[in-house]
Amino acid sequence: MDQRTAADLFERHHLALFRYVFRQTRRREIAEDIVQEVFVRVMRSLETYHESGREVAWLFTITRRLLLDRKRALYRFQTEPLPQPEPQTQGAQETSVALAEALASVPEADREAFLLREIGGLTYEEIGAVCEVTADSVRSRIYRARIRLRSALSPPMRVTP
Repeated sequence: MDQRTAADLFERHHLALFRYVFRQTRRREIAEDIVQEVFVRVMRSLETYHESGREVAWLFTITRRLLLDRKRALYRFQTEPLPQPEPQTQGAQETSVALAEALASVPEADREAFLLREIGGLTYEEIGAVCEVTADSVRSRIYRARIRLRSALSPPMRVTP
């Protein structure tokens, strides 16, 4: 892989990586920092990288590890304030808040698998490799996440007499 390829990787995948981190953290500045660090690491490891699967799975593996490192540091030091919602139009903000709340209600392992599938487009096997679990476990996690999201985002049912 050369520098041209690294630029191509950035162009093709930076937005999906950003969306993944943003949905996990709800903080734009953290998402930007982590994505930037991903591509710094990509540039450092270009000479030693050997393609063994899809490059997007490799990128999400790096991203996930950096995100976990950031969460550990945050937990250890508790120096960062709680995330604040981004300014948006009223309708978009309501939808965004509802989605953020619904995603927050999903257990972390299930949410992570769901986001890697929906935002990253990774296969179940790739998600399993990224998360170090089996593909069957990934299927279960995504199923549970979808059920929880569907329940949280569905309008309440009204019973008429």
